[in-house]
Amino acid sequence: MNQTNLFANALRPRPDELFKPGSQNWRLYQRLLEGPVTNGEIIYQMRIANSTGRASDVRKALRPYLMDVESKRIEGSIWQYRLRG
Repeated sequence: MNQTNLFANALRPRPDELFKPGSQNWRLYQRLLEGPVTNGEIIYQMRIANSTGRASDVRKALRPYLMDVESKRIEGSIWQYRLRG
């Protein structure tokens, strides 16, 4: 992790400021703070079945902070999500 990432994370809201600790939204946002994540990891490793719905919930909660959850198709049905802003 470089110094720029450390500074960016310092300005981002903590997961427990936005979501109930341990909830699916909380877990997804916590994971996104670590870096990009694919829908496969969300579904199969994190056991969150509705990856697009949870990403939308996190996106909506971050909007007031001028942040976004960017989604990008990697290949076929594989999507990658990452924080922007």
